[in-house]
Amino acid sequence: MVAFDLKLENNRILPETSATRHDVPAFRGIEYLAYRTELRVLRRQLLALQEWVVANGHRVAIVLEGRDAAGKGSIASAITHYLNPSYSGIISQGIPTAQEMRNWLGHHYKLMPEPGEMLVYDRSWYSRALIQPAMGYCTMRQYHYFLSKVNDWERELVDEGVTFIKLYLSVSRESQDLRFRIRQDSDLQYWKYSANDRKVAERWQLLTYFKERMFAVTSTDYAPWIIIESDNKQQARLNAIHYILTRFEFEGKDLRPEVIYQAPDMDMLTDMIVDGVLFTGLNRDQVGILERILIHE
Repeated sequence: MVAFDLKLENNRILPETSATRHDVPAFRGIEYLAYRTELRVLRRQLLALQEWVVANGHRVAIVLEGRDAAGKGSIASAITHYLNPSYSGIISQGIPTAQEMRNWLGHHYKLMPEPGEMLVYDRSWYSRALIQPAMGYCTMRQYHYFLSKVNDWERELVDEGVTFIKLYLSVSRESQDLRFRIRQDSDLQYWKYSANDRKVAERWQLLTYFKERMFAVTSTDYAPWIIIESDNKQQARLNAIHYILTRFEFEGKDLRPEVIYQAPDMDMLTDMIVDGVLFTGLNRDQVGILERILIHE
């Protein structure tokens, strides 16, 4: 059994969280044109990071966890979109087999990056700490066993040369509900919503409890949890990539504000794709209206 440090908060017992937030003030409330400009700057540096990882044989595992509709898939795509696919990729977790459930960490050990690789995990072994116990997909014995073993497992992988970047995408209940409605009404994204999503959403408080426990037990100095606010997906993408870049020292890295925050021409006409529809020749006010939808895509 794992021992937890607990506190009483608003008449609820919760573990002490040791996760930290990465929130760049300049990214808050960013407008679409500025977002596109800054994302391009960060992606160029992400490519420089990949070249350094490949040249030095580093192994980088980027974990994305969060509730349904938190934006894990879109951030995974934002990270890898322009990377060399020979040395990067997205590992998406489907429904595990019975054998994988029994050998949970052993199964994920086989999915670790090889030297020179940067892999993004759209959900990960931490499903055993979050969705599985909350929904009854694993036993509580399996859950406690996982928590008692995962830190040593990650420590051994760090000793083998793996760098863990564990990002938790935090979405509010209101934004999750809105994204579910957008998905239900979209003829291109309807498949992203299922009856099971609603069941998971109904267990909001229980998932919150398991999330806080996960932070308290598994956020270590060698593999810390970083919280990325994701009510605004554009802001979340920028913060996620920015944090990844802060973790390494490589040629071409330059996160000075005057380099990252390049002001675009806000009066120029622009194009946007929203729910698969192309809008062209938009002015700043029109972009602002469509942006309210785009930050949730």
